[in-house]
Amino acid sequence: MKSWKFTKEEEKTVKKLTRVKLINWHRFVNATIDLEKSTLISGENGAGKSTLLDAIQFVIICSTNYFNKAAHENGKRKLTGYIRCKTGRENKPYERTGEISAHVALEFYEEKKDKYFVIGAVVDSASEGQEKTARYLMDGVRFEDSMFFQGKAPKSINQFRTMNSSKIKQWCTTDKEARSMIKNRFGRIEDKFFRLIPKALAFRPIDDIKDFVYSYVLDEKEVNIDVLRENVRTYQDLQRTLENVKIRIERLEKINSLHAQAADGLQKDKQYGYYLARVEADLILEEIEKMQAEIQTDTLRLEEQNGQIQTVKKEQMEKQQIRDDLRAELATDKDFLAKDEQEKRLQLLENRKTDLLKERESLQESMDSARMQLKKLLEVKDVDTSIKLYYRNLCMPDNDMNLAQTKDTLLQAISYKNLMRNKVLQKKAETIAKEAEISDEKQELDKKIEQLMKKKFSYSEDVERVRMEIKEEFQRIGRTPEPRILCEMLEITDGSWRNAVEGYLNTQRFYILVEPENFDIALGIYDRLRKEKKAYGVGLINTQNLEEYDTAPEGSLATVVSSKNKYAKRYVNMILGKVHMCEHYRELKTYRISITRECMKYQNNVASAIKPSVFETPYIGQNAIKVQLEQAKQKREELKQQLADLKSRLKQLEYVLEPLNTDQDTDIKYRLDVIGDLRQVSLEIDKCKENIATLKKNSNMIMKQLQLSTLEKMLEELTVKRSNLDRTAGKTEERISLTKQKIAENQANHVEKALFYEKLGADAADLLPIWRQEYEKQTEGKSYAQFRDNYLRRRKANQTLIDKATDSMKEVMREYKTAHDFGAPASMEGYRDFEAEYLKLKNSELLQYEDKVETARSAAEEEFREQFLSKLQENMKTAQSEFKELNKALNDITFSNEKYEFLYMPSKKYRQYYEMIMDDFNAMQGESIFSGLFHENHKVVIEELFERLALDNDNSTKALDEFTDYRTYMDYDIRIIHSDGNYSLYSKVCEEKSGGETQTPFYVTVAASFVQLYKNNIGGEAVGLVLFDEAFNNMDDERIGGVLEFLRRLPLQILIAAPPDKIQYISPFVEETLLVMTDEKISYAERYVNGTV
Repeated sequence: MKSWKFTKEEEKTVKKLTRVKLINWHRFVNATIDLEKSTLISGENGAGKSTLLDAIQFVIICSTNYFNKAAHENGKRKLTGYIRCKTGRENKPYERTGEISAHVALEFYEEKKDKYFVIGAVVDSASEGQEKTARYLMDGVRFEDSMFFQGKAPKSINQFRTMNSSKIKQWCTTDKEARSMIKNRFGRIEDKFFRLIPKALAFRPIDDIKDFVYSYVLDEKEVNIDVLRENVRTYQDLQRTLENVKIRIERLEKINSLHAQAADGLQKDKQYGYYLARVEADLILEEIEKMQAEIQTDTLRLEEQNGQIQTVKKEQMEKQQIRDDLRAELATDKDFLAKDEQEKRLQLLENRKTDLLKERESLQESMDSARMQLKKLLEVKDVDTSIKLYYRNLCMPDNDMNLAQTKDTLLQAISYKNLMRNKVLQKKAETIAKEAEISDEKQELDKKIEQLMKKKFSYSEDVERVRMEIKEEFQRIGRTPEPRILCEMLEITDGSWRNAVEGYLNTQRFYILVEPENFDIALGIYDRLRKEKKAYGVGLINTQNLEEYDTAPEGSLATVVSSKNKYAKRYVNMILGKVHMCEHYRELKTYRISITRECMKYQNNVASAIKPSVFETPYIGQNAIKVQLEQAKQKREELKQQLADLKSRLKQLEYVLEPLNTDQDTDIKYRLDVIGDLRQVSLEIDKCKENIATLKKNSNMIMKQLQLSTLEKMLEELTVKRSNLDRTAGKTEERISLTKQKIAENQANHVEKALFYEKLGADAADLLPIWRQEYEKQTEGKSYAQFRDNYLRRRKANQTLIDKATDSMKEVMREYKTAHDFGAPASMEGYRDFEAEYLKLKNSELLQYEDKVETARSAAEEEFREQFLSKLQENMKTAQSEFKELNKALNDITFSNEKYEFLYMPSKKYRQYYEMIMDDFNAMQGESIFSGLFHENHKVVIEELFERLALDNDNSTKALDEFTDYRTYMDYDIRIIHSDGNYSLYSKVCEEKSGGETQTPFYVTVAASFVQLYKNNIGGEAVGLVLFDEAFNNMDDERIGGVLEFLRRLPLQILIAAPPDKIQYISPFVEETLLVMTDEKISYAERYVNGTV
């Protein structure tokens, strides 16, 4: 590190500014001003002190942006004002008019070479604001008036160049070329020169020490991190790709696992299929054996049954012969024949009566049911008379009933009941429809309450669909934040205007809002839904270019609406900012758009009242959910009561419907005649019995008839017995035949089943012996049926596992296809493609990317170590050395009984970064910064920094500029050491200090910065020029003396502009004092010695 102080020998070789030539520079018409190594330029305000310094500045920094900055922070002096001599008068703003040429020339002397050179500028002004500037370097010459004048007129640019071509070494028409020329001629100094000169001129009290240090003490040193950023991005890109490969492998392994489960299940299914096929064959064999045993048993039974039939047949023939003989005897008896005829008729009448009684029982059931229905109907007020008469007739005994009258009242009752039933059914249908409508409404309300309990509003399907589709797309592409509904981001600050806000916004409350940069993406999704006919009428807010609506207009409805989201607030300000709030409806027409608290709205010259249904349900503000929830619960209770009332009504209608049923009445209508038929048959039976009793008085005939009756009864019994035996034998024969048929069928079925399970066994190949052994083991000591039932259950459970594994596998496959744009089908058939993908990733790409990541990591680490950490550490150590050198120089100088010392320390904000950078990482060569002790100590900082390095946008670039600036990692202060040995910190007392006290560090530091700048030149001899304007204001004489004493020791050429009251304090410390004066038309400078011009 070189010292920033010059040696005595070096001090003699400074390139010194000796003379300044001003032609047509404000009031300097043609002035040549001599300067020394230290010069005070004084004069009254407006005389031209700053004008002279601005002229020098104009030439050496090649800029017009810093004129008169010492006097005014926002100084507005322009080149036109200097060239044309601006007066400020309204009637004559400029002294010079027409085409003007102006010159500013600076003459420098090089002691080492004992030669002069001139650097200057020529300005042509054709009219106000139309200036053209050319700059030049003349080597080995001193300027004289003939260079600048053609006769009495100043030379124009072209004239000057042409007539001085032999003297001009370099000619520049652009500021960039001129700066390069000046840097080289001034000793190949740094660009910092062009920043320091105007800063030294424009003194301001030190408010921010860090900013002061940045400007005057520590240079900005570029750390090129382009390669590092690219390496970090490459590393992180590859790392993300590697993570993606690992994620893909993980998902594919899940697919493999699920496929293995499904495949294992399918294998078990084949095994279970073999078992079940084989057990079916074995069950058939078992069944065949059982049926063969049944045939043997039935054959023996049939032989026994045939013997019994023959015995009964023989007995039957004997008794038939005896019966026939008795009948022959009775056939000749007339009374017997008459009695036989009457008995036959009696039997027919008895059968008829039996049938009629059954019919009467059915009629009685219908009549009983009808009476119960009629009894209910009679409870109804104003029931028809026909019902009463019908009920009375049905209550009469059969013998008393007038059938004709009963039929007539029956028909009247049926007609009345049908009429009333249709009316009741209509009422029931209406009630059921109303119940369904209210039930649906309650169901929707329950969903809404459920959402509100979760602090969520319910919106229309279209709004929810659009928001969800946009949200899913944002999540897929990594965009944040998610889309929001406008009403969720608003608050109403004045509750009395809630209805007006809610009512006026209406459906706009449900518009969807996204960040400005996300609008085009969201709009594309909405348009796709429109094309698919899935969403209409949803508002999507474009929040771009709404900055003009940051403030709500006074008196507008927007003033009672607030939002933490600036975009939501801007939109509401745009919509509600044009709606004026009125206390009374009479005020409405005063404004183009207006509204009252009561929601009377005025717009487009039309007044209208907003429907209460629009604003009764609130959506805006934190309290809206609570209010909606209370409203919804109250509405649900109302709907519950309505449903209860409707159910009660339905019960009543059902109660009425049941007795209005005419099924029983219709049955009575068709069966009522049975009562008359029974009356007639009963009379005929009584007559027939009377006739038979008369004929039975013959005793001989009675004896034969009793004997015949006994034989007839015995024969009937034998006939029944034989019939039963025949039927039983027939069944036995049929059963034997059917069993033989079943055996044949089962034998064929067994062959088919055996072939089937043998094929399944053949397909099993090497597994067949194991399956056979397991089958024999499982069926040993167990019934085949029990084995079959067990394995049917097992197979069903196994199929459930297969389906579950297969479905899960397909779902993961679909997710993989979507996430990674994979083309294979999501099915068992497509698994081979997924397996091939897994093997490719696992055995090839994973290894490749791991290797690439390691290579990229090493490259990023090397660049990070060498180009970032190393350079920053070097710059920080250099800066600390510079501070030590500066403090060493300041140690021997006292400023009004005070000394100054610059302090530096790790930044409070970036202390962790400071510790990482200053850590002795070079001692850990060979150890990765991503692992080991260094990474363990600085893990958080490294990761944060690498994240910043990987970003690629304007904000990240600005942030990285800060992170690559070594000055960022230190905080700075100035220690003010008092004569008693105590000290104060400038940062804590700067606001309490006077203006003079805050200036001392400024001059000391600026001077040191210039010394350092000129010392660091690489062109040998350098200039030492420093300009101070409005110097030492508010400083006492002791401090002025201390600063000037300090400046005298430095290898600098100091030009100081100060008011006359400072001459007595400054003049003793400078070699030359100039007094600038003006007569309001011409300014000039004269030497000032011992109070005399």
